[in-house]
Amino acid sequence: MKYLLALLFCITQTFIFSQVVATFEEYNLPRGGYLNNASPADGFESGSIFLPNDYNADFDFWSGYAISADTNTTTPGFTNQYSSIVGSGANGTTHYTVGYVYDPEFIYPTGKAVGKPMIGFYVTNSTYAYLSMRDGDSFAKKFGGETGTDPDFFMLTIKKYQGGAISDDSINVYLADYRSPNSAKDYILDDWKYIDLTTLGEVDSLVMQVRSSDVGAFGMNTPAYVCFDEISTDNLLSASALYISDYALTVGPNPARESIHFNIPVKGSYSILNMQGSALWSQELHEGNHEVQVSQFPAGMYFITKDGQVAGKFSIQ
Repeated sequence: MKYLLALLFCITQTFIFSQVVATFEEYNLPRGGYLNNASPADGFESGSIFLPNDYNADFDFWSGYAISADTNTTTPGFTNQYSSIVGSGANGTTHYTVGYVYDPEFIYPTGKAVGKPMIGFYVTNSTYAYLSMRDGDSFAKKFGGETGTDPDFFMLTIKKYQGGAISDDSINVYLADYRSPNSAKDYILDDWKYIDLTTLGEVDSLVMQVRSSDVGAFGMNTPAYVCFDEISTDNLLSASALYISDYALTVGPNPARESIHFNIPVKGSYSILNMQGSALWSQELHEGNHEVQVSQFPAGMYFITKDGQVAGKFSIQ
């Protein structure tokens, strides 16, 4: 039995360390800079991710994705299309990617990550889209309207592409949401938000598209720009290897902010590990319901292990 547990522990550790993160830092742009032209290639690569880019030199027009280190969070309009509203990458880094996703755009895993689960990424609004929704402009309305009660929204939909088809399964991320009857709950996302992608299972690629409540005669009026960073892939195991079903735990709330709750069917040594394999919490626990405070953990994905076996997962936002 001890040899089996040792083997399972090694599998768990290998999975965690098989994560590859696309950070885009290797492009070494100066602060405030951007790169909207991947020529002679047809896209940008980082980690185990490929992002398509199409550039027209005659009009300085691009579509797909651009790489950015822009910090401008105050200038409204089309001239400021490369900046995140945070003014930096996720977790204070310099670089990130900006997607123009008016039409569906793909994020492609590469190499050993193809056909494996995507782990997650961070997402936020561009400055262009954020200020347009907050204040309105010559093309788009101010969200909430004149009274502040219009049920406006701006939403990113993520779907998986596998086996030659786009799945019906999707993850919806509200980049702005004014639909609540209580206007105090209205918001436009102005920070990096972590998105758990493992619920989509194994993928050949991801499909990104945005929708808005502000639609005119020629389509969506809200600027169709979204910023992404720290796109994590699994370069080793399949989705079926992610859990040991004998010890599967249901963890909630997920995503978490202050604490998590789970019910333990079997006593043992339990730990919470981050994606780098470091244990942030460990304790011997008996059967029953348990609560763990996680408010001091950084945003991201975490695993709960029992005696070295992956037993559950959750994310913190």
